[in-house]
Amino acid sequence: MKALFSPRKLAHLGQARGWAAVAFGASSLDLTTARAEGGELSVVQQSSASASPPEGASDAPLQWQSAAQSLRGRFDPRDHHVVTSVSCEDVLCHIVRLPATEPVELKQMLDLQIDSITPLPLEEVVYSFEPLETVEGQTRVLVAIARKAAVNERIEALETAGLQAEIVSVDALAMFRALNQRRLLAGDDKLNVLAILGAASANVIVYSQGAPVAVRSIVLGAAAESVLREELQRTLVAAEALQPQRAMGGVTFLAQGESMKALAEAVANGLNAPSSFLTNGAVPSAGLSLCLQCAGREVAALNLLPDEWRQRRKTAAFRRRLIRGGIAVGVLYALALAAFLTFLAVKKAQLHRVDSEIKERQAEFTKAKQLQSTLIATRKQLDLSSSALEVLRDVASRLPENVKLTYFHYKKDQTVALKGQAPSAAMALDFQSRLEKSEMFLAGGVKAGRSDTGAGGLTKFDLTCTLKTAGGAATTH
Repeated sequence: MKALFSPRKLAHLGQARGWAAVAFGASSLDLTTARAEGGELSVVQQSSASASPPEGASDAPLQWQSAAQSLRGRFDPRDHHVVTSVSCEDVLCHIVRLPATEPVELKQMLDLQIDSITPLPLEEVVYSFEPLETVEGQTRVLVAIARKAAVNERIEALETAGLQAEIVSVDALAMFRALNQRRLLAGDDKLNVLAILGAASANVIVYSQGAPVAVRSIVLGAAAESVLREELQRTLVAAEALQPQRAMGGVTFLAQGESMKALAEAVANGLNAPSSFLTNGAVPSAGLSLCLQCAGREVAALNLLPDEWRQRRKTAAFRRRLIRGGIAVGVLYALALAAFLTFLAVKKAQLHRVDSEIKERQAEFTKAKQLQSTLIATRKQLDLSSSALEVLRDVASRLPENVKLTYFHYKKDQTVALKGQAPSAAMALDFQSRLEKSEMFLAGGVKAGRSDTGAGGLTKFDLTCTLKTAGGAATTH
């Protein structure tokens, strides 16, 4: 079975993921998976899992969990948008008129009015809404209010099996949308009625031009025929009173099974309206209806998923991210530690090898060092460039005129002590500056000692000059 939709709408929701609808039946869970292919929604599989409790037992939630777990193994939830629905009998559908505005502001207005629409405490219900049409500045809004316990019961059964429903719709409304898309319902502007008959109840939707005008559920008792006919007549009268500008249309019965078809024909005979009949073979299944409704719209018409489930999933997703992040950090730390320990082991091996080579060559090094010391000492003994005679010759060549040396003391590779006299202190200083330019002495190594100036300006001076070889000896040792 296929249905044609706008490719733009399908692209908006993501064509990569398919749709998986789980419909809760009286004694089974029905699974329908579908996927968008080239602008069409194609059914991939349809299957069911029994949810009938054992004889004498009435624990439906546990049976639902078991059936959901069975369905879980038939497809990959990560590759599908999971959707489900609640029974229309558990939902109060109400249509209100609000000033035309954005959906966010519509919700704010509904939040202020919701306690006047439902008789149940607000903490016991969950609601959603869908703007229908805007006329003369007024928006008709379909409000669906469900018992939170009935919704949680189904969501919990799916969650326990690892199926996270993204959308919770209303089964009768989903069927109504699917029938509209298949053009099986009247599309005129009259007040038409769709009656979906079940074993214990009938869901009635009054609509015009494809948009709901009123939605209600009728409980069928022992006198199902008379009860249904009477309630349908009341519904038609009430709808006509609400919208007198629209003419009455026909009634379409959707009968599930031969007994329901017979009931529909009997009720239709007593109605003052034209009737038509649809059977199971002519309409999509409940699961396919959900897929058609969700995949064929840019935004889901109604979503009764309670906010606490969304928060739980966010918390669980955050916790999973933390755990995965911790595992990733742990793996990186382990890898870094392993790399560090490997690097450390390599370096220790290299160090051990170097220590072994040092020990092997220590004796050769000691012997070479001793030979170097001997060589330096021998070179110094053979080096005559800084002998006493060479030093004396250099000093004498730098004596200014009329300056005389009276004392010369040479300490090999250390210092030269000089004493002398000059006609004046200036000439003594001139002699000192000349010695400082000598290549025999260290830079700044010429130091003046005692200096006396006597009668007639005769100056006696002492100088101590440090040999360059003294600096070399210090560096060597």
